[in-house]
Order: sequence, then structure tokens, then C-alpha cells
Amino acid sequence: MEIFIEESALPFQLTKNILKNYSAKIIPSYENFKWEEKPFYELISLGKKRLFLINYKGNFFRDCPGTKIYFCCGYKIFHFGEGCPLDCSYCILQAYLNRPGLKIWANLIENGLPELEKVLDIHKNQKKVLRIGTGEFADSLALESMGNVSETLINFWKEKDPLAVLELKTKIAISENYFSKFKPDPRIIFAWSVNTEKIIKEEEKGTATLEKRLESAKKAIDYGFTVAFHFDPIVFYEDAEKEYPKVLEKILNTIPLKKIAWISLGTLRYPKELKIIAEKRFPKTKIYSQEFIEGLDEKKRYFIDLRKKLYISFKKLINEVKDLITFYFCMEGERIWEEILGKRINSSLEVKLLLDNVALKLCYDKN
Repeated sequence: MEIFIEESALPFQLTKNILKNYSAKIIPSYENFKWEEKPFYELISLGKKRLFLINYKGNFFRDCPGTKIYFCCGYKIFHFGEGCPLDCSYCILQAYLNRPGLKIWANLIENGLPELEKVLDIHKNQKKVLRIGTGEFADSLALESMGNVSETLINFWKEKDPLAVLELKTKIAISENYFSKFKPDPRIIFAWSVNTEKIIKEEEKGTATLEKRLESAKKAIDYGFTVAFHFDPIVFYEDAEKEYPKVLEKILNTIPLKKIAWISLGTLRYPKELKIIAEKRFPKTKIYSQEFIEGLDEKKRYFIDLRKKLYISFKKLINEVKDLITFYFCMEGERIWEEILGKRINSSLEVKLLLDNVALKLCYDKN
């Protein structure tokens, strides 16, 4: 991994921490960095091995970039950087981010945490719970050994005691040594994106096996944390309806149900430009060869009958534990909610309140 540091990022604590263990090259700025003259899809691959520490000028706290057309969950983001060293063929970041490379905002301690603290204080005074995560523009933990961003946030939660949960989404395995550094806190949710072994092997380059992800989840619980799982994206292929329920069954048989905050379900969807980039980067992938329609949010998605077919494959298992675990859909409408989960959900606000109630319980459990 090559590390590049903007000159203006040198004074910040995170930069100093990284320089204690790694060598780096100083550059005037990321914007002036000279990339090779290659097609953009090749630069994406090159960028997986280049980390940039940047003096970030934007907002650290922001809304999840969902859609206004389908139901969203009202999730909030602590935006600590962009890009991921893992390499999934369906990753929307390939098209969403127009700047290659892995990027961490070097000033997140000096500027990001005070911004976050103000927001948390306001909501705590108003007795409003927040669900905050870091895994939308980057894997929450894939670069943890270098930047320790999640460790910084976990310690921040302990110090500030906010009325909020912190969800750290990842596809990697986490060692027991990592969890042992912290005191138990059910408000910290370690969450794993999960998929079938076929999709993990063929489409999720560099990620941990399903077995390793579940082993990590068990360790998180042993050390007093909460866990969550995200079936997103659910990808259609022959026997998908048989194999996805087996993954859920494995989770339910492995993980104590009362320690699972929530489980989300969402089928493959993508902006049309992603297909062009992904098929050049992953010439063997077949996930874009199915028939798709353009949804109301202008993203490609499976026809609703196929989405229902995939979701229905989970229904028997969901019904067995629905009183113990909160399930929710990512980017679906009321029809799917009612037909699969039997819930009359008519707005994004109702989805938000459903998950806020779970988060509030975790905050009370902490006390």
C-alpha cells in the first residue's frame, strides 16, 4: 500500500499516528496528484493500493445517500473517507466516486469529532436517538489497522455517552485482540454484509468467508457488543432461492438472536453507468446479464416479481423469529413490506421509527 499525504494534512493527529508506523510521500494536494494516463476503470484498480490522507473541507456528518422514491431508514453517516481496498464486482463506489484512490480525512479528529459532538448533544438534549454509521462510502474496518478510525469513534462514544448507536459495517474478519481493547457497549453495532458462498467467492474479492464473518460476530458479542447483518445485494442466479435462506439459517443458528440489532434485505440495484465499468474490471462476472428495469430512482433493478421471489425464499425463517429480530428492506416500497414481512409501512419515516426503537433500547441497555 502506497501512502500519500497532502501538505496541509501533515499537522493533524491521524496523520501523525500513521507516520509512526508507515512511510509516506508528501504531495501538494490530492487534486493535483498525477495519475497514469489510463482508462478510468484501470485507475480504480490502481487506486485500491494507494491511500491518500486529505485535509477535508466538507461536512463529516450527513444523511445516508438513499433515494426519495423508495423507503429509506433515516440513517446518518459519519463521513470519514472514501473508497475501499476490498473489490466487489457490484460495488456502487466504482461509479459513485469519480476520484480514484483510498481516502481518509486526516482532520477527522480535530474537525470531524467536534462537528459530530455538536449534533449528538443537540439530539441528546431533545431526547432523540440517532443511528450513525461509517460504512456507506468506505468499509468501516478494512483500513482499521492503518487509521484506527473505528477505534477512535468507539472511544468517543464511551467518553461522550451519546443517545446514539454506532454501526460499523464491514466484510472482513476481526480478531479477538481488536475487541478486547474496549469496554462492553451494546450501542456499538458491528455489522457484516453477508452473501452466499458463491457470490463471496466469485464477486467479493479480498473479503472474508462467511464463516469468518460469523466467527467475528460471535467474538463481538462475547466482548459486549451488538451485531447486525445485511443481505445486500441479494443477487439472482440459479439456486439463489435455495442458497440465501441457508445463509440466514446459519446466522440464526450461530448468533444469539437477542444480540442481533437488525437484519436488512435488498436486491441488486445499480446506476446504469456501473455496468460498463464493472464488466471491464470484472470480465468474468455474470451478475449484470440478467434482465433489469429502470426503477423510479433511475437505478437498474430486477422486476418486482423476481425481487419478490428472492425475498419469499427468506419468509419461512423470518416468520419463525420475527418477534425476536427486526427485519427491514433497503430501497423497497410498501408492497414488498406488506407481502413479505406483513408490515404496513407507508413511508420512510415509519421505517426510521421502526429502527429507532431498536436503537433506543440498545441505549437504555447500556445504562
